[in-house]
Amino acid sequence: MNKNVKTMFILVLAAIILLAFNKAFAAFSLSITPYAGGYDLNYGKINGLEPRINKEVVVNITCDIGKQYRLIQTLLEPLTNIQGVSIPQNNLLVYGIRGTNKYGTLAVEGEVPVSFGRMFIYTSNQSGLSDSFTLVYGLEGPFNVPAGIYRGRLSFTLEPIDTDQAPVSVILNISAEIAIESKIEITTATGTKTITLNPAKEEMKSADVLIDIKGAMGAQFKIIQVMNEPPISAEGYSLSQDAIKFYVKDARKGIGITSSTSLSSRPQTIYTSGISGEPEAFIVNYSLGDLEKEKAGKYRTAIKYLLEGSGYLKEGLIDTLALEIENAPIFDLIINPEAGGLIQFKNLKALSPPQINEVVIQVKTNIGKPYQVSQKVLSGFTNKEGDVIPEKYFKLNEEKIDTKGILKYPAKTEAKVGDTVLFVSDKEGSPDSFKVIYELSIPADLKAGDYSTGITYTLSEI
Repeated sequence: MNKNVKTMFILVLAAIILLAFNKAFAAFSLSITPYAGGYDLNYGKINGLEPRINKEVVVNITCDIGKQYRLIQTLLEPLTNIQGVSIPQNNLLVYGIRGTNKYGTLAVEGEVPVSFGRMFIYTSNQSGLSDSFTLVYGLEGPFNVPAGIYRGRLSFTLEPIDTDQAPVSVILNISAEIAIESKIEITTATGTKTITLNPAKEEMKSADVLIDIKGAMGAQFKIIQVMNEPPISAEGYSLSQDAIKFYVKDARKGIGITSSTSLSSRPQTIYTSGISGEPEAFIVNYSLGDLEKEKAGKYRTAIKYLLEGSGYLKEGLIDTLALEIENAPIFDLIINPEAGGLIQFKNLKALSPPQINEVVIQVKTNIGKPYQVSQKVLSGFTNKEGDVIPEKYFKLNEEKIDTKGILKYPAKTEAKVGDTVLFVSDKEGSPDSFKVIYELSIPADLKAGDYSTGITYTLSEI
């Protein structure tokens, strides 16, 4: 080999070695660093009720190959617990903060879910200059997954365009501890643990119970109510089946009993959740039916609220509320027509036909004790001049109106001036009613005119 050829060979070899050396040591690197520090994107402990948590990641790209490049993101593993349950893909989102990059173009200035496919994050300028920027990864609730630790992996690949430069990949681990604080709170609208009803007070004729389902349950469930026993008073009386009504209002995600329903000692499903057992708050309204025939007293029982078919909460008793119904004593006498205690006949004349006056007497009571109804005739029938019709011309008799007690004068008898017992109740002191028919005969020697007398009625316990 002559000297010139040898020299040329050495120069070519040196150029090849230099080119290979420069290519081997060209700068083309990628770093992915969580803004909060460390090597993993760690969301820490997350309350299942929080709507969203954002974490920032700083991307640094070093490049001197003089060629355009791009950054591609791929979800290798979604956030998954050891049982294989994954947080839904759409709960993890990413966007780039506009203006944090200097040269290239961010492809994710608008927020998008992190996906398994190749997602273009960034493309450099034509010169492939080094750059850096910030990505924000948002973890958005509700999660509808069990509590626990969830781990996943993201892959970032730096790919050159139109060159044989080898791509560079970096793995970013993601973790989050989901602390589901699922619970069901039950309380009255007044904040107590006692439902109080009283028909005598307008503001206590009904009462609201608030049921607040906090946190997703992860599965469909039911809330069941059971009354321990019918409400019982200290005297041993119990309320009838239809004495207390309830219905559910303001339930939107689940289904409740919306029509007025009698409270029962049998289990009653008052609410059925949606398929995923979403958080929900609703009201159970309790009200009184007709207590007119119920005995007076303070009635007590308790209502148990049970959970059935839940996801994260243990099935069984949620809570118990006391139920108190105060049925105030009623002991009333109603006279119809109400004439102010006066019976008056006008323009009476000798030999006129007998005059009739009928009175319906009704007793409303719930005290459960025997009673009697008495009348007091204040005087004989008298006109303004003081003339009096003798007692023997004034008679009375009584008729039943679904009467349960004893009528003292079923046959016509003289209505004497003074006190007379008209009626005695049954042993239970049941509410009752009857009719009194008064008849005034006209004496042959009557002085014409208007005649009247006063009668008062008394209701008293025996």
